[in-house]
Amino acid sequence: MTGNFFFVVGPSGAGKDSLLSGVQPLLPPGQFIFARRVITREAVAHTEDHDSCSEAEFLAREAKGDFLITWQAHGLMYGLPASLLDAIASGIHVIANGSRNMIEHLQRQVPSLKVIEVNAPLDVLRARLSARSRESPEEIERRLQRASLALPSGVPSVRVMNDLSLDIGVSRLKAALLRDAVAPDQTEHFLYQKIGGSALSRDSYAQLLPAIIRGGFPLADVQTFLVACTLHLTHDEIVGLAHARTLLYPRLAWPQAMVVDKHSMGGIPGSRVTMVVIPIVAAHGLLIPKTSSRAITSAAGTADAMEVLARVDLNFDEVQACVLSTNGCIAWNGKLNHSVLDDAINPIVRPFGLDTRNWSVASILSKKFTAGATHVVIDIPYAGSGKVKTLEEASELARLFESVGSAMGLVVKAFPTDGSGPIGCGIGPALEARDVMLVLDNHPQAPADLLAKSLFFAAHILALDPAVGSFENGHRLATELLQSGAARSRMDAIVAQQGLVPADHQATRHVEVRAAQAGLVRAIDGGIISGIARLAGAPGLKLAGVDLKKSVGDKVHKGELLYLIQGTNMAQLQLASQLAEQNHGYALEI
Repeated sequence: MTGNFFFVVGPSGAGKDSLLSGVQPLLPPGQFIFARRVITREAVAHTEDHDSCSEAEFLAREAKGDFLITWQAHGLMYGLPASLLDAIASGIHVIANGSRNMIEHLQRQVPSLKVIEVNAPLDVLRARLSARSRESPEEIERRLQRASLALPSGVPSVRVMNDLSLDIGVSRLKAALLRDAVAPDQTEHFLYQKIGGSALSRDSYAQLLPAIIRGGFPLADVQTFLVACTLHLTHDEIVGLAHARTLLYPRLAWPQAMVVDKHSMGGIPGSRVTMVVIPIVAAHGLLIPKTSSRAITSAAGTADAMEVLARVDLNFDEVQACVLSTNGCIAWNGKLNHSVLDDAINPIVRPFGLDTRNWSVASILSKKFTAGATHVVIDIPYAGSGKVKTLEEASELARLFESVGSAMGLVVKAFPTDGSGPIGCGIGPALEARDVMLVLDNHPQAPADLLAKSLFFAAHILALDPAVGSFENGHRLATELLQSGAARSRMDAIVAQQGLVPADHQATRHVEVRAAQAGLVRAIDGGIISGIARLAGAPGLKLAGVDLKKSVGDKVHKGELLYLIQGTNMAQLQLASQLAEQNHGYALEI
């Protein structure tokens, strides 16, 4: 079997040389060689490793047929040795760094030619070239025009984008080199195919994911695979990926045919709707085993807020015992169906601005399936600063959730909701848990928006029960269960079963944030408020956070209190206060 001749080309600023240097030690020894170019330039530090010769020597060798191809650039002569053909004939793959102008010539000279084009978006190339300060803006733009030129037709080619980190760029180049060198029945083949942008089957994912979880691949390759999954996932792949993930963990079995669940895409500060919905639904008699995550970038996740009241680090046996006793639970998913795949993708989402919505559909629904759910209601908040930006995007995502759920044998109902501001008054674990208990206690000071949204989702879940049958009936029933105290009693039972957490009696300190002018609260920036709460110590410090005193639509007088920042660490509280002084997050309409 003959080897391949990989001819690597790319415009200035694409980082071709850096990727080639990075990939060299990662390739299987003995299967690849890197062609050393002969250049009429002396070998000096910080330049490409090459064979040097004078122009006269170069021309003499060219006349003797020592070169496979030659070309000129930047006043220098370049050549690739003809001996590379012998390596190809012996089954060794050759990697050569060259100019796209030589591709047509190589087509006539080299069997099994494959062109790899290293490139990046024009704005990335422009920024890199400008940072080198070697050329004028006009010269840079001429280079960028050449970067957009198409490759010659008729030659197999693959594009490797080098627009993220160096490690990811190296992994992409590695995949391009190895995707055809690995047997199709090996898991590495599926990994490299996906990194290269190919669609994978359900069986391929079922083989690949366990290998990733076992630690069978370097972290950079896993992250590059996950990036590819955020960029290229067909509908069939999302279904296949979800199915494959359900095979990674045992599915919880329940004594009832209908098992319900509720999930939010998140990103909205203070929206602890789940903690109100679960006891309402459980009080009705439906099983609702809720597993939730901790905060990643927000001031609190459901698990963080619930942990103020009860233990959340439950194992499978403890979850089953709680649900069988109370019909529900609110547990952390870390001991249940938390995935190292999500651990690997979370750190690269924000730095690279990845759109993980398609990936999240597969991840979320596989976890619901594993928890034993048969019916799932999804909250998809949309906001300009959120994960989902517009109503149109939220509606499209809702349809995707429902269609993928149907393919998995689940009944899924997804609802876009307005996420333009915080829900509730408290931002931070203890403050959000306080709001939840105010709602469950029917307290006059319970946040009206948290109450309304909780009843909305509780009603939709209850309507899935044939005995309830409609949203209207579900809303009426949810209101009765709340007002009668049945939901509060059920929450107490869940807390007792999971394990009561003693109240934290640390002294909290507060910083007041007041309005610099009078006006009407037009909007509250949840991202700013959440950031202030995190600087105050949330979610790590359960008592830290922001306690909102004014809501959207309220009139505010100059000097009136907008919110309190609270915490137990004075240094963190001061940092949060400084951020609030720069931008308190309230938009006031004068």
